Amino acid sequence: MDKEIEWRCPRCGKLLGILRDGRLHLRFARGHEFLVGFPATGVCRGCSTLNELPNPASLSNSPRSSGPTRS
Repeated sequence: MDKEIEWRCPRCGKLLGILRDGRLHLRFARGHEFLVGFPATGVCRGCSTLNELPNPASLSNSPRSSGPTRS
């Protein structure tokens, strides 16, 4: 099994998703869950920063996450 890698907002550190088995696992309130491919883009619920994850290698290059596309 592949190790799990967290995708976090670089601005506030909130967990955005978890990389598992080559796909990004996203979980939202009220039980909504998604497994998505790449590239992935999401707005942080904590600070409203737009975050982009172009590919899984982006997470392994940085311990926190890929950089935001805007603040």
